[in-house]
Amino acid sequence: MLRDDEKLLDSFEQVYRLLEQVTKSLTDQKCIYAEKIRQWEDEIKAYGRIIEEISLPARLILEHILLLKFRSGQMAMEAENITQVFSAIGDVRVEKFGIIKITSGDVELSWRDELYNYLIYPDKVELRTNDEKTTIKLFFSQSFEEKDIQKFSDIKESLQLLYIHPSLEKHIH
Repeated sequence: MLRDDEKLLDSFEQVYRLLEQVTKSLTDQKCIYAEKIRQWEDEIKAYGRIIEEISLPARLILEHILLLKFRSGQMAMEAENITQVFSAIGDVRVEKFGIIKITSGDVELSWRDELYNYLIYPDKVELRTNDEKTTIKLFFSQSFEEKDIQKFSDIKESLQLLYIHPSLEKHIH
């Protein structure tokens, strides 16, 4: 865990409990507003899983994708027979058992964190299954930032990190 993770997890827990109470009081409501509150509850749960349930390389990647989404950045993907050109980033979430789901354009991509290793470059990442039979490539409209790499300096200790580009590695202390 990173330095501020306990505080973040506690905040997510507080917000989640509040939303859980509200959704229980809205069980008979079938309007769009009630559905949005239920969606927020799911999103808060997914953000907590980003911190608790996935590897540090996967977390660095997801936080970068979330930052791109916030800044209206874009992402392109290649996975087996699927190619998605640079498109707006939709949903980013972690479900039970470390299953990561990302939506960009018309494509939803999912993988289970523990089954993949990561190669990190300034503006793209490559995910390879442990047996190296499947590869997923994610391309970003904006490169990883120095401060984000510094935040994840323990990434070098992760067994799931196969490679980090020297221009990024120099920011790890």
